[in-house]
Amino acid sequence: DLEPAPAGDCRLFAIRQQVGQFVYLADRAAGELVILNSNRMTVIDRIELSDPVSLAMSPNLDLLAVSNRDADTVSFIEIDPGSSDFHQVVQTTEVGDAPLGLAWDPGNEDLLVCNEGDNSLSIIDVASREVRRTVTSMLDRPFEVAITQRQANFGFFRNVYFAYILNRSGTVAMFESGPTGVDGWGFDDVIGTLPGLEFKNPKAIQADPSSLFATVWVAHEGPIDPVDNSAGPEGVGAVTSVSIESANFGQMPLGNSQEPRFRDLSIGVLASLGEEALSGIPTDIAFDNQRSFGALPNVFTPFSAGEPIELNGKSQVRVSQVGIVNSHESRFLFAAIPNPVDSDGVVDVIDIERPGLPRLDVDVFTPGVQSVPAPRASVVVDYWRQ
Repeated sequence: DLEPAPAGDCRLFAIRQQVGQFVYLADRAAGELVILNSNRMTVIDRIELSDPVSLAMSPNLDLLAVSNRDADTVSFIEIDPGSSDFHQVVQTTEVGDAPLGLAWDPGNEDLLVCNEGDNSLSIIDVASREVRRTVTSMLDRPFEVAITQRQANFGFFRNVYFAYILNRSGTVAMFESGPTGVDGWGFDDVIGTLPGLEFKNPKAIQADPSSLFATVWVAHEGPIDPVDNSAGPEGVGAVTSVSIESANFGQMPLGNSQEPRFRDLSIGVLASLGEEALSGIPTDIAFDNQRSFGALPNVFTPFSAGEPIELNGKSQVRVSQVGIVNSHESRFLFAAIPNPVDSDGVVDVIDIERPGLPRLDVDVFTPGVQSVPAPRASVVVDYWRQ
């Protein structure tokens, strides 16, 4: 006879994240936001927009921001099923020239929009959904951005959030949030570009879900040597992990930096993968969300807009019994490879927990190391994508 398992044996599986009901797609050719039922993958609605190219979802799951490239605007769509404005445009905000990538701060403070056409970054206050600041320093055709959560009581305890802005030139500009001013401790501006690092032909950038220290992954060409930061040749696919390796702890009043231009931050390459792990040039990256604390409330600060959602929010951190933890930790990185050798397209699965970060063999019954077949794959997305 089988005895029931003790309740304690099931604790690892006690928290589950609710699977969503909608998938949102930007159809630029038709000028539409297409809404699909995520279970049946059937179209249930279409919203007419001027020139939709990129999407970002709020941490509270109530708004979707869409950049309209030719119109120089961002449209805000209500996505809360309980709202009377559900699946309607509730506001359109003018930004800079030719907006492309945008990311929603996981603390629900700001929406950052990369304006590739005029080398600027529009910072939209999410409470008013209006541009509160435009940044231009050290930006060179910015097209993607990744934001890490305000380090109020974790990480380096700087009580600011950091954003990494990916330039077409291959540099990455680093933005430090405010508050600025006489009593402030953040510049609310770009504080510099990552020193000595060149990401050739950059493709995408995403925050590392398993780090509390403002770490990001960049998809590009030319793997980077973590020792001397030298970049490899173009035409060789690469995925690189970059992080704040050291910093002064605690809030840093303006003017107190020994290195004011970069706020006493030391940036380093943690790992850089090339053709030994990748089957081609990656165009996008995502992560698995299997180990999740998404059922716990979002973490908000006094700078956040509104009230935190109680379940399944997109904050990057949660409060647990042991303190601040990652909202989820990932074992696998997924890289979209649209043009690998001898294939129509694959998704490489990289085991980021094993030494050397090897590519996972997804089909052990076929000789060699196999990736997930995905013809012309160019985009991969996980739940916590900003």
